[in-house]
Amino acid sequence: MSEFKLTVPVIFCIFKRLNTAQKVFEKLRAAKPPRLYLVSDGARDYVAGEKEKVEAVRDFVEKSIDWDCEVIRDYAPVNMGCGRRISSGISRVFEAEEEAIILEDDCVPDDTFFRYCQEMLEYYRDDNRILMIGGTNPIAQMYSTEHDYLFSHVPFMWGWATWRRAWRLYDYNIASWSSNRKNPLIRQAIPVRKAYWFYSAEFDSVYMGKRNDIWDYQFMYIGIINGMLGILPAKSLVQNVGFIEEATHTEEVPDWMNREVSSMDFPIKYRQDVACDSAFDRQYMALVSKHGAVAKLKSILGLDINTPLMDLIKRKR
Repeated sequence: MSEFKLTVPVIFCIFKRLNTAQKVFEKLRAAKPPRLYLVSDGARDYVAGEKEKVEAVRDFVEKSIDWDCEVIRDYAPVNMGCGRRISSGISRVFEAEEEAIILEDDCVPDDTFFRYCQEMLEYYRDDNRILMIGGTNPIAQMYSTEHDYLFSHVPFMWGWATWRRAWRLYDYNIASWSSNRKNPLIRQAIPVRKAYWFYSAEFDSVYMGKRNDIWDYQFMYIGIINGMLGILPAKSLVQNVGFIEEATHTEEVPDWMNREVSSMDFPIKYRQDVACDSAFDRQYMALVSKHGAVAKLKSILGLDINTPLMDLIKRKR
C-alpha cells in the first residue's frame, strides 16, 4: 500500500453531519485524490439551524484540504433533496470525468478501498456487463465465498465507483418502467417474490414522482434492464456510520447487517467469469423483503412505499 498512488477523482457528497463527514474526510486526506468534487445540498428553510450546519461542513472540508488537489465545488443554494442532489452532482462530474469513486458523508472506507476501486475500475473499464464497483458487503458475515469479490444485481452504494459509460444510462425518473414492468429481466434479477414486490413498489414510487429522497434504486433498475451486474467485495471495505437520528434513510441497523470492516488483500484474484452469484442475491433479498407484501399493498393503493401503516388504516376506513 505504501507504493499505491490514487489517480482516480473522488466525489464527496456532504450535507449537514459534521461528525460523520470528519471521519470520512480523514480517509480522503490519507488517500490524497488528485481531484476532489464536493457535492453539497442546500439547507431547508423550515429546519431551524440547518443552514449553519451545512455551512460548517463545507467550511471544515475546504479548510482541511492540505495536499496538492484540484477542488471542484458543486454547492446547491437551496435544498434539492437527497435524490436530486446526489444524482445531479454525479451527472455533472461525469460530464468531465470518465470514471470516479463516490463517497457519502457517512461511509467510512478502509484504506485499501481506494486501491481496490482503482484497480477494479481499470480491469473492468471496457466490460459493458459491469455497472459499478461497490465497497460494501451487507451480509459478509453470513455468506462465505472463495472469491475476492462477487457479482450481484443489487448495487451496494455505500462507497462505490463507476464509469461514465454506465452512468450515462441513468434516468432519475425511470421513464421506461411502465413498459418494462413485465420485462422477464426484472423477474430473473429479483427471483424472491417478496423482494420483487418490494423493489417494484420502489420503482413505482419513483416512476409516479412520489420520492425525491432516493437515487440508487434507479441505478439498480437501469442495470437490470441493460443486463448489467454490480460488483461487491467478499468482505466489506466500508462502514456506514450514519445510523443516527439525522440520517435520511438509515435510522437503525438491521440485526443481520454486517458491521465489520476488513481490508482487501492484494493482488486481487480476478475472476474469469461474469455471472450473478445468485445464491448471494437470494440470501440478501430474503432478508430485505420482509416488508414486501406491505410495500406491494401501498403501491396498489398509489401510496409512497414509506407511507406509515396508519395511513393505510385510515384509507380503509
